[in-house]
Amino acid sequence: MASATTPSLLYRALRLIARGVLGSFYRHIEVTGLEHIDPTVPTILASTHPNSIVDPLLVGLSEHRQVTFCARDGLFRVPVFGTLLRAVGAVPIRRRSDHAGAVDNSQAFAECRAVLARAGVISIFPEGKTHARMRVEPVKTGISRIAIDAVDEAGGPERLHIIPIGLNYLVREAFRSDVHVAFGPPIVVVSSNSDTQTEADARERVRALTERVGAGMRALAVHVEREEDERLIAQVTAIVVGIRNEEGLDSEGQSPAERTALVRRIIDAYRWLETEDPIRCARLRERVVHYIDERRHLGVGDRHRALQKRGERCLGREDRSILGPLGLILGAPLGLAGITAALLPYLVLRLILLLGRPSTYRIALTKLLGGIALFGAWFALLTWATLELAGFWPALGLGLALPPLTVFAHRYAIDLRLYRFGLRSNLKRLRERRRFARMSHTRRRLTRELTVLRTQYLAQSEQSA
Repeated sequence: MASATTPSLLYRALRLIARGVLGSFYRHIEVTGLEHIDPTVPTILASTHPNSIVDPLLVGLSEHRQVTFCARDGLFRVPVFGTLLRAVGAVPIRRRSDHAGAVDNSQAFAECRAVLARAGVISIFPEGKTHARMRVEPVKTGISRIAIDAVDEAGGPERLHIIPIGLNYLVREAFRSDVHVAFGPPIVVVSSNSDTQTEADARERVRALTERVGAGMRALAVHVEREEDERLIAQVTAIVVGIRNEEGLDSEGQSPAERTALVRRIIDAYRWLETEDPIRCARLRERVVHYIDERRHLGVGDRHRALQKRGERCLGREDRSILGPLGLILGAPLGLAGITAALLPYLVLRLILLLGRPSTYRIALTKLLGGIALFGAWFALLTWATLELAGFWPALGLGLALPPLTVFAHRYAIDLRLYRFGLRSNLKRLRERRRFARMSHTRRRLTRELTVLRTQYLAQSEQSA
């Protein structure tokens, strides 16, 4: 049992590193629902998969037991990374999309059942792929077959828990944005205790369990059915946040869990309006989309599917200057020193992003791993060069100073950009003041209409409750 539940020394070391790295990249990682995990029960963690390899890192940080991850077999062929996967006991899964014809995962499923028989934990991403959509893709049946076979197998556990998990990145690829990791109530799987179960009964059992897993995941994640509605939901969220701020409801901001809940209510309200008054819904949708396009044309639009705007990242916020004009003048030497020290790895990372063109869900991963490797190697090289040229103490001082100096340079560059953007934006507003005035008028109209709709939706919600 110890081997299946007690983390190995390597696993604990990697988890500690992952905690530090993710804590540096994301401003706030909020985890809810951990009370649903019973450490005495064999467990399958069934998570959404919107952000590539970052997802298993977040899942692993939240479970105290060692997690056996199921990963596509292609990852095991990646140098170094594949070795780490094997070292922590990950299980390779063959996907039909990666292999021509049928695939055989019987050995992988057997390894999963063995872990569960020892009261261990396995992690599966039942969607079968990572993607950039704001939705939960259809769930594959593999997770249900593993769970059912585990409890029905002789010598296996009498019951196990499937814990649905929703990973909600408020801005998937943005540095210092927020994440909500939501653990849901367990789906209990027990042995059928039946020797007369037919093949049709077995298929129905797998289908029903798969549906329950999918429903559990959708209940915890932001789920927008149609891709064309994603930027609509994001923009309406921004307007509703403004309405709530004017009403004094979020004077101290929203936590990642609160923002996720708000977005889910907006999606529910959108479905309600589509059902109750489809014509009104279509007209409102058309006006919001026109407003989004106008913002983009005038150069003031943000990320189409961002659920958190720059100004809401309270620590290191990017919508207003922190240093001020005097701070920019006095901090110029430090800012210049930091920019000079970090310029080379920054440019290399930008070049990698430009030439590699990673998909949306891999941008954060590329920034995370590329930044660690490039900045770490460059800082180590500078420290070593100082050691050779000036001795131990200057090298130690430089090594300790480089990280905070780089952070200050990042903040300094943001403030410079804000002053430059402010000047450019004001000049553009002067040139196209009529269009800006029309856009502001459109925003006020949308705000009024959404305020009315919000009141009507909340009223009908209270009545139905």
